Amino acid sequence: MTKYTSGIIIDRSTLPKGERLLIFSKDLGLCHFIYPYKVKNLNLDILNLISFQVKKNKDYMFIPQYIVINYYENIRSSYHKKVVVQFVFEIIKKVIPENQVEEKLYKLLVSFINSLEKTSDMNVITKNLTKFLNFLIREIGYSSENSQNLIDLISKLESLVNIEIKSKHLLFDKFNNEEV
Repeated sequence: MTKYTSGIIIDRSTLPKGERLLIFSKDLGLCHFIYPYKVKNLNLDILNLISFQVKKNKDYMFIPQYIVINYYENIRSSYHKKVVVQFVFEIIKKVIPENQVEEKLYKLLVSFINSLEKTSDMNVITKNLTKFLNFLIREIGYSSENSQNLIDLISKLESLVNIEIKSKHLLFDKFNNEEV
């Protein structure tokens, strides 16, 4: 099976002959892929938006070809924006089941990251993060009254899906003390 899709790299880990990438994909959902070292131009990193080819080999999927669509350099150059992205990626890893297509959530995530790339306005970032969390709560099957309080939303999400979001304290410190 050969298929082309797009996705955002959420996490990566090193293997003896390549890397294991966790990608939130438009067509496949949250999936693990093997990226062998023999493929040239090994410059994939967390937060790359990529278009890639998927091949399936018995027990795993791997990426033989890819094109980076966006490196998100403005986010990478801002510590505060990286904290926001780290927070969102942690939530996705803990809440979204693997191999389940979530096209609406994928589109909202890409939209959120694109807006984060373009703005430094704290109010816009907070508003977009709140919108993202409200949407996520509704998508996982719970009612949401479109709360505007970020702390309440995060607490609600943690209690609904029984998780602890470790990066929330870092996020709160950055939102309360400094500008982006």
